[in-house]
Amino acid sequence: MEAQDRPLTHRTIWTPYFWCRCALILLVAFAPGIAHGGGREKTDIVYMKNGDKITGEIQSLTKGQLFIKPDYTTTAFILDWSKVDHIQSSQQFTIIDPENAVYVGSISPGPQPNSVAVVNAATTTLPGKSVVEIDQLGRTFFRRMKGNIGLGLSFAKSNAQKNLTLQMGLGYQSNEKLFSFTSYSQFSSQRETTDTDETTVKASLYQQLRKSNWYLGGLANFLSSSEQKVDLRSTLGVGLANRVVFTNRTNLSVVGGLAYTLEKDFADTTNPTRPNSLDSAFEVNYSTFRFDSITFDTVVWVYPSLTEPGHVRMTLNQDLYYKLPANFYVSAAFYDNYDNQPVVGAPKNNLGVSSTLGWSFP
Repeated sequence: MEAQDRPLTHRTIWTPYFWCRCALILLVAFAPGIAHGGGREKTDIVYMKNGDKITGEIQSLTKGQLFIKPDYTTTAFILDWSKVDHIQSSQQFTIIDPENAVYVGSISPGPQPNSVAVVNAATTTLPGKSVVEIDQLGRTFFRRMKGNIGLGLSFAKSNAQKNLTLQMGLGYQSNEKLFSFTSYSQFSSQRETTDTDETTVKASLYQQLRKSNWYLGGLANFLSSSEQKVDLRSTLGVGLANRVVFTNRTNLSVVGGLAYTLEKDFADTTNPTRPNSLDSAFEVNYSTFRFDSITFDTVVWVYPSLTEPGHVRMTLNQDLYYKLPANFYVSAAFYDNYDNQPVVGAPKNNLGVSSTLGWSFP
């Protein structure tokens, strides 16, 4: 049967063919919208602390990186926000501070050095270090998307060992909503051994509560692991999230909630626990970054069962990204899936490391 004629069954969603196709769709859908210019006048001005002045279109500020596109370049370039003295623009922006307060208006220099004045019906002045994010007001959904795609390949001729790693991520933030999607897949084959695969998919959507640091929303996490003999584990629930730290250099958020887990194991296996359970769910998400170079991400999920006392599951993802020119990056990743009451004959831990070459946008 030709690849394009394969039916989309339960098992095919975890194959390299399916996820490579998803990555291609992601590139086609989002890259043109991200790369295309904003179409407005490029008359914004950025004044650097060393006296330089840059005129162009201010696109966004995120992770301490100010994106600006002059009319004489084909793509935006990145400025270190800590090296910026002040900015000026008659365009409308949304500005977010460390308390998640959102301000809307044009931008002018503040009365103090290294400050930003947001001009609307009333003028609000923020110190430069309190400006965490800037985005153009009215930017389309596609242009506010941030994401990355990474691919790793290895081959050893001596034993015909082949490894494929595919990583994808998408994120979106509006004034009141937070959305994230991540997937990580690793496939291995070797002569005279059984092929193995590991795939995790995590998605969440949160709504801000009364302009505070608190968010309420839904979560969906999925796992398929041949090593742990899990065909598909689906965890669906609701959570209350809090942004504990939100700055230009570090983000720390925590989530607590309830989730319902449905598990289908491989055929001819025995599971000491019930396939469906009600769990408590806790997440810690930590990210720190240095300008235009290194990003360090840690995500930990813990699921203590409420209907199976003593049963605890956990997932850990540790990623280190090093930025290359043109939005490319190299990354090293460590993952661990833990179940203290696994399928009979399966290990409690399934852990691994990988490296990928990827591209991020914007």
